[in-house]
Amino acid sequence: MILVTGGTGFVGQEVIRELLVRGYQVRLLVRHPERAVDFEKHPQIELVPGDVLKPETLAAAMIGVEAVIHLVGIIAETSHITFEQAHVEATRHILVAAKQAGVTRHIQMSAAGTRAQARSRYHITKWEAEELVRQSGMDWTIFQPSLIYGYDERDRLLNLLRTVLSLPLDLMPLLDDGRALIQPVSVREVAHCFAHAVCNEAALGQTYELVGPVAFSWREMVVKIAQAIGKSVLYENIALGFFTRVFLWLTILLAPVLVIKGLATGRLGLAWAEILAALEVVLFVTALRWRKLIIFNIPGGLLKAISRIMDAVVPRSLQFGEQLKMAEEDNVGNPLPASQTFAYEPETFEQGIARLLEHDLHFPPRLRSG
Repeated sequence: MILVTGGTGFVGQEVIRELLVRGYQVRLLVRHPERAVDFEKHPQIELVPGDVLKPETLAAAMIGVEAVIHLVGIIAETSHITFEQAHVEATRHILVAAKQAGVTRHIQMSAAGTRAQARSRYHITKWEAEELVRQSGMDWTIFQPSLIYGYDERDRLLNLLRTVLSLPLDLMPLLDDGRALIQPVSVREVAHCFAHAVCNEAALGQTYELVGPVAFSWREMVVKIAQAIGKSVLYENIALGFFTRVFLWLTILLAPVLVIKGLATGRLGLAWAEILAALEVVLFVTALRWRKLIIFNIPGGLLKAISRIMDAVVPRSLQFGEQLKMAEEDNVGNPLPASQTFAYEPETFEQGIARLLEHDLHFPPRLRSG
């Protein structure tokens, strides 16, 4: 029996799928039962109520468990939960409950870039959670994924980017030129590693970076997605094209209102109204044909100044200072140790984007023979 926390999330659902394929019985810790309705009638899955922040609810979930896969985490704080609670306290509660029940195996979800002297509290709290795992006395494995992408509607980030890049305005802002490096990894490969770590003795006491085969910048990622959906791209450090296009669309949207108002008040003659209507058509056709995506720079210093003001006056759920710190850092690693230990070939991001566009939901990691 494998206990999974965070199993109803984007990564968790894939991890459960991999565990089921390998024949495991899965116990899913559920805080919100309505999110687990898809698992209710599966013969290999048992749902148990529990909350990682309420240790008194965890003992029953640990009975008869051989290993714990702990996936709970957040990338932004809310009015209800902090990084310290979601990462450090939750991990501590799970470890204590597991040891009391005699569970010896623990597999932890962390994040690339996690280290003791990190800039963001997200990475610092992830590191503190890792240290709790390392000092637990259990047989542990820690995974540090970079940006995780998927192949369907559950991948909010890539689908959001694809939607934004498909809008008629064709505009995309990037923080500090989008120069921070990332190394996106497929959710199927992440799930493959978690499921195969359960009984892999070579993974005991190891920390693995789960990353794709190639590192590139956020700007390059946007370009790759844009090109995959058929867009040509223009980058602007000084966003002249951005302001020109915004002015063009504002003119297109506001001109008819002004013409109608001018006719209604008698300030505009019919001849001039016809001329402006023709000009409106020309501008609209021009805007539709000007389909080159403009990527433009937003200086980080400006956003930092805004975030410092907002962090002081708005609720935690609206603050974004920590996200800025995370976005400025490289999020990369070495794919070889994990791919060698768990016998898979890392998928390129281009292959992943192609599968996302094709909606291929049946792609397993490519296992090497032997």
